[in-house]
Amino acid sequence: MKNIKFTNTNLAIFMLFFGIALIESFQKQNWLEAGLFLALGVLSFWADTRKN
Repeated sequence: MKNIKFTNTNLAIFMLFFGIALIESFQKQNWLEAGLFLALGVLSFWADTRKN
């Protein structure tokens, strides 16, 4: 298993934009929006951790 290196900036941006938006969409029970933000979060996580 490879080590995942996050910078504080990348982690903060990930949590702010995708985490808060995901929580808000769950609270509003807007499942389409929640799925969109979850997919974007996973895609961003994958892009940050893939090897160049």
